Amino acid sequence: MAEIVIRLNPGALLNPDLDLRYEIPDQLARRSGGVIVDDGYGYEPGTAALHLYFRTTNLALALSEVFAVLEKEVLIGNQLGVGAEVGVCEGPAGQAREFSIVFPHGASGVILAVSQ
Repeated sequence: MAEIVIRLNPGALLNPDLDLRYEIPDQLARRSGGVIVDDGYGYEPGTAALHLYFRTTNLALALSEVFAVLEKEVLIGNQLGVGAEVGVCEGPAGQAREFSIVFPHGASGVILAVSQ
């Protein structure tokens, strides 16, 4: 099972409403027909960034839906792509997971998991 993290930088959003923590997972579950499963959230230490975690059995489909939501939809007054990074992890679950950045397109690096 693959894992996905969306890292949201609230300083880049027009309306950094905490309800995004619920709206984004709900929207992704609907769009993917349940292929994308909410797996919790956490706050990055030393920043205001919010990490939203997801599990999926179909990474290609899940990423296409995540990218579509970030690039095309407006949730709670936000075009999320301007304040988001997406990472994937296909290794074993654990506290020290590293997610390889796949969005924004062309970006590189890792997002370190935070305690959930």
